[in-house]
Amino acid sequence: MGDLLFGMTDWLRGTALLDLAFWLQETSVSLFMVENFWMVPIAQVFHILSIGAAFGATLMLTLRINGRAGTSLTMGQIGARYMPWIWWGLLVIAISGTLMATAEPVRNMVNAVFWIKMVLIVVMIALTLSFVGSVRRKALAAGPGWQASGGTRSTSWVIVLLWCLIMVCGRWIAYVPV
Repeated sequence: MGDLLFGMTDWLRGTALLDLAFWLQETSVSLFMVENFWMVPIAQVFHILSIGAAFGATLMLTLRINGRAGTSLTMGQIGARYMPWIWWGLLVIAISGTLMATAEPVRNMVNAVFWIKMVLIVVMIALTLSFVGSVRRKALAAGPGWQASGGTRSTSWVIVLLWCLIMVCGRWIAYVPV
């Protein structure tokens, strides 16, 4: 695995991403983040809290879909309760993550784990959008007694697994040599 990541990082160093990283390092946002000592830790706090909120809401939806939590509520009620936490959390994650990446662009732009995390995020968001739309249609059609099919239950756990992989990659970024 280490050889694969090293190979990817080595390849990334030869792309235009390295030039982009050097350019980003000189932008006013990057300089502001670096010159103001507390900006990166503050962005990290918002990032971590937002991950906790969005992941927790995702986990609650998954538990409800699998009949393990909030079974007295309809899927519409559960969705109305938790979906805003997921989408607002993702917005804050994107803003704080962009700020953190801008503070250390060279370390991030040529980091294989960073790009694996970005791909996982895109996959997770696309799957979540598709999944939520599908579940909403099925739950509305079936009414309050809706029970998720095996595929729906499995997909909800895949989304939770993607979140876990994203969190592992986020932590791992700091330890990958670039």
